[in-house]
Amino acid sequence: MKRSIAAAAAVAATGLLAACSSSTPSPSGSAASGGGGSGTLLFALNAPVSADPYYAAVISRGAQLAVDQENLAGGVKIGGTTYRLQLKTYDDQNDPTQAASNVDSAIHDGAVAVIEDGIGTSISGAHSTAAGVPEIVITDGSTTALMDKNGNIVPSLFGLRIPNDAASDVLATYIYKSCQKVAILHDDSDNGRDGASTLTGALQDTNINPSPVIEVAQNTPTLDTQALQIKQAGTCAVALWGNDIFVAKAVAALRTAGVSAAIYTNQAGESPAVRALDGPSVTNGVKLISGRMDSEGDNTDFPAFEKALAADHLGPTDAGFKDAEGQEIRQPNDIDFFSYDAVHVVIAALQKQGSATPGQTLLTDMTLVSVKSANGDARGFDSQAHDAFAFQDAYIAVINDMQFEPVKDEALSASLPDENEILSQFATAPLEQT
Repeated sequence: MKRSIAAAAAVAATGLLAACSSSTPSPSGSAASGGGGSGTLLFALNAPVSADPYYAAVISRGAQLAVDQENLAGGVKIGGTTYRLQLKTYDDQNDPTQAASNVDSAIHDGAVAVIEDGIGTSISGAHSTAAGVPEIVITDGSTTALMDKNGNIVPSLFGLRIPNDAASDVLATYIYKSCQKVAILHDDSDNGRDGASTLTGALQDTNINPSPVIEVAQNTPTLDTQALQIKQAGTCAVALWGNDIFVAKAVAALRTAGVSAAIYTNQAGESPAVRALDGPSVTNGVKLISGRMDSEGDNTDFPAFEKALAADHLGPTDAGFKDAEGQEIRQPNDIDFFSYDAVHVVIAALQKQGSATPGQTLLTDMTLVSVKSANGDARGFDSQAHDAFAFQDAYIAVINDMQFEPVKDEALSASLPDENEILSQFATAPLEQT
């Protein structure tokens, strides 16, 4: 089933809410006490449904597949009780305060976990810790997203995303090989500021002091002034850090201003919105950070995951545009499997504690279990950092002809296969990539 960006927006804004927002029994009732019977486990999705339907869908698809597969198999057995799984979506409107309020609502509704974009964790972390409900951040790479104001990891906060420090280390090492005069342009979100900070530090480790480093409001309508400033600085590379719409506006402004410097972005650069808004003449050659899709020893599980999404009418994801030959492009589901894995780690932690009731034991057990990832890797949260992404899995991709593929001049990237992104070839493509 093809799904365009417009269709994804419609699903995220209407159908997804209709399917997932019904009232759900709390697992803390009699069904959760063990000794047989059945119950329901509620997983909350906290996502920017109305503000950024693409990322809302990225967060929801993998989780929905995990829920559907477990229910089809008869549910999940925990402490002698069999549970069916259910999702409920909360629209955070891309607002940190609303996101934090949604976590409170999810806890009140009986959720055993919150899978989210992570923009409100600095507010919500204390509440979810008190309730023993884990929050799993999928898209916000900020190194501070899992911390309190003193820099300590919050017990209830976990990350299954590419952390900004991992992305910055890879980007800085790569940029250093070809350029020592670098500008940074970032938005004013926590993620944008943190990305600029970690990249600055990583570049300084290579004896590069980036300049200028410019912050702008993420909703700034035009970036012409900032682009001109960067052009006048004469840099040979520009790094962008922010959400996908910000990245799209920044790339367009830089090229319109005549900036010929190489452009690098955080993972937001792979969003279809960037290519859809800017087109091939602007985006060709833009390089970005991403995470490997298959594992080191397994190139069959990730393609199987994408086919499972399609079988569940959750994919393939139509990017909404075509290449130079007129072929429709498919967006790889390379972030979707994070929420899929998150559901399974929570289930494993609940099974380890032998109860479907959230609490401090659940938060501890989140770091003591491991599951097989949708891409074949072992997936578990580090007991100290609470992150589950392996830093060595971050790679550099380049956009070409409305598709992105690994670069060939960086060690890990050069070892990775190109993902077949031609939509019409998805159904007949073999599971094993070459």
